[in-house]
Amino acid sequence: MKLEQYVSPAEFRRLMSALAAVAGFIAINAFFGFLVVPGIRNANHPAPEALVAAPQGETGWLDPTDYPAAAKEFIPPIDPQTVMTPNPALMERGRAVYEKTCATCHGPQGKGDGPGATGLNPKPRNFAVKEGWKVGTRVEDIYRTLEEGIKGSSMVSYNDLSRRDRMALVHVVQSLGSFDHGASDPKAREALEKLFASAGETIPNRIPVKAALGRLEGEFLAPPALPLERPEVGRAVRDARRAAQTLAAIPGWKDSDLALAKGVLPDLPANGFAPAVATYSPEEWKQLRSALAGR
Repeated sequence: MKLEQYVSPAEFRRLMSALAAVAGFIAINAFFGFLVVPGIRNANHPAPEALVAAPQGETGWLDPTDYPAAAKEFIPPIDPQTVMTPNPALMERGRAVYEKTCATCHGPQGKGDGPGATGLNPKPRNFAVKEGWKVGTRVEDIYRTLEEGIKGSSMVSYNDLSRRDRMALVHVVQSLGSFDHGASDPKAREALEKLFASAGETIPNRIPVKAALGRLEGEFLAPPALPLERPEVGRAVRDARRAAQTLAAIPGWKDSDLALAKGVLPDLPANGFAPAVATYSPEEWKQLRSALAGR
């Protein structure tokens, strides 16, 4: 069956022209949908910026208490002339400490634009400008800020650093701003010089707060097991785990019957001891203490 049998040649040509126009319209829409629209969508929604890797240093990521454990150290007296004015060795040390301790918030150039500055209120200090310093810009002012911190801000005390490292940081911070930081007050400078020339300083043992809390929690949750095989203990204890925790919180109970009784009686039986101990005689308390202590 042929289409020419139903339409005239002129009608046939008109119909074919209409079909060609429809096919062209569909092709244009397909091209627009697959190629143009995604480009417009991406232009309106640029790709997200790459995440900034959290810099890791001695004080951790935004946590000045998360420093590595370190043993106690004694630092002998320091010649003030080696730290009161910048020198190459001191500046090199200061820049290393700055990168590990300060750059996270203040930024590598000290402009207050470090990755840790996001969300902080007030924002970290921009060391490149003279305005806005709460404590001051002189040597003694910056040293005091490092030693005491600034209340109401994210600037904590860094007195865990040695005096030499704090003074090295002072000079680095001043070097990040080209303005005049001001001459030191003679009395304040003399006081700092005497501090460095004193009998030295002891840096105490350091342990990260997270590790310390973990140890404390472990000690609390896992006190020494009670000698339940002893008859005196078996009769006096209802819940061995709670009773062990109760004993761990009673100072001096191993050496005093009275201390043991005062620590146990107020919270019976929730503290793991049996109510019957409330009727114990002094001799029974002595026997219980001896049994609990494993004597």
